[in-house]
Amino acid sequence: MISLRHFSYRFEGSDRAALIDVTLDIAPGDFVVITGPSGSGKSTLALAMSGFLFSQYAGEADGEATVDGVNVRETAVYRIAEIVGLVQQNPEAQFCTLTVQDEVAFGLENRCLPREEIRERLAWALEVVGAAHLGDRALSTLSGGEKQRVAVASMLAAKPHVLIFDEPTSNLDPTATQEIFDVIARVREIESLTIIVLEHKVDYLRRFSPRWISMDAGRASESTRPPESFWRSELSGHVRSARSVSGEPVARVDDLVVGYDAAHRDGEAVLHGISLSVAAGEFVVLMGNNGSGKSTLLHCLMGFLKPYSGCVEVVGSDTRRVPVSQLARDVGYLFQNPDHQLFADTVWDEAVLALRNFGLVDSERERGVKGLVERAGLSGRETDPPYRLSYGQKRRLNLISVIGHGPRLLLLDELLIGQDPVNATFLLGLLRDLADRGTAVLLVSHAPEVAALYADRVVYLEEGRVTVDAPPQAAFARLELLGQTAFLPAGWEARS
Repeated sequence: MISLRHFSYRFEGSDRAALIDVTLDIAPGDFVVITGPSGSGKSTLALAMSGFLFSQYAGEADGEATVDGVNVRETAVYRIAEIVGLVQQNPEAQFCTLTVQDEVAFGLENRCLPREEIRERLAWALEVVGAAHLGDRALSTLSGGEKQRVAVASMLAAKPHVLIFDEPTSNLDPTATQEIFDVIARVREIESLTIIVLEHKVDYLRRFSPRWISMDAGRASESTRPPESFWRSELSGHVRSARSVSGEPVARVDDLVVGYDAAHRDGEAVLHGISLSVAAGEFVVLMGNNGSGKSTLLHCLMGFLKPYSGCVEVVGSDTRRVPVSQLARDVGYLFQNPDHQLFADTVWDEAVLALRNFGLVDSERERGVKGLVERAGLSGRETDPPYRLSYGQKRRLNLISVIGHGPRLLLLDELLIGQDPVNATFLLGLLRDLADRGTAVLLVSHAPEVAALYADRVVYLEEGRVTVDAPPQAAFARLELLGQTAFLPAGWEARS
């Protein structure tokens, strides 16, 4: 079905090859999982197999690449799209319309399928990914995880021979992650599809006994054994002990009711009666299913959203009375989508953007940023445009850019998107060090292992309300009682 022979690729303007001498055969009906560090070439390989690499990007290619006998390098991408569907790492990058139904129907309409068949495929695809209830929603109102479901549905509806998923669950909660992988396996059985998944969450995929292919610095190699599970080896039965944090509150929320409706109708609220505080030096992990209100809470703390009722105070200021630009001097914010906060022309300019904006540039701070760039694996890329980085590299650059000026509070929405275990450890260790030195950290994460290893406190949202707020050990015990077992760290049930 897919064949690459001594295939190499270098993007225009880059002095290093993204893919090097890749030789790979994938048979019809294969289930293949491709793993490897962030920036190792996984997404570039997916773009090559789907044809987008040759129609959307400038660069030099060597070797052969065929899909179902078709030369990918010499065939129009719309022809390849009849064979291969690609669910991209960033779902927004593939959206073409404004509503869920229009997005799923878009490719079918372009194929001029009969109206009734379009209706049937649209309903089937949304049902398969558990998004039938989202059909009438505007894409702009969806959570990151909901957007990923719609992106998967839009590809499923086209019923290609090959489906490539580039980290399809990076924004999904544990329950939805399991459901999406179940969907992928079920669709493969029903439709006899060839499935290729680029993914760091290997634990969810072991039970499907897939072929394992590892990428490293642009080279691909096949393994007969799955990669080691990072989180399980790191946990080793450990849950972080409760740590008393006595610092002054940096953020405080009292009886918060808020939503996105300009008329301030309580019936349209996303958060209902939220009350919590985050102290200086405290590391809080915010958990909950997709759509539970986690990102909305961060939006309120940053001043992007004003309360319908209740109070939000950040670094001593009421967010209704001070501009976001003023809050930003003391608050570092990480958006869920790495592409949403890349502003500069080069990696280095992006890394020091906040320092320059706030007039805080000095040799000591620049040395600190330079050290972070090196530790983040971005050394040598300083003069590259940020959009040339991989998704995971962009995310690491995002964090560097928001911590360089020493904010007192960090609001981080899904920090670990696109991160392999080594880089995840680096980023979380960096945050833990900052917290130990007095920075308050509020991190949205769907990985309970992150909370177990690094958090002082876990806050769990359900349908816009706080149902758990406790140190990790007590929080997991409470989640177990509530039946939220998908949010328990690896091995929790065995220990309890």
